[in-house]
Amino acid sequence: MKMDHKRNKHSNRIKKFSDYIMSFAFLYSSLLCFTEAAEKWENQKVVSIIILTCGIFSFIAVFRLKISEIYYNLKNKKK
Repeated sequence: MKMDHKRNKHSNRIKKFSDYIMSFAFLYSSLLCFTEAAEKWENQKVVSIIILTCGIFSFIAVFRLKISEIYYNLKNKKK
């Protein structure tokens, strides 16, 4: 029983660490998209808007854990 508890505790730490890595990756990709969209704005507006949209979605993905927490809290309050 104690061994299962240790395994869960260890996997929980790894899960949190992987969540931090994914959040950093989404943030970094959104910053890259924003800078690339700014560079292309003068010559290629359509491509720039597409890249900007991808950057916005990537930035929103940084807050995916908080958004899901709010969603589940609202869902549970309705019941």
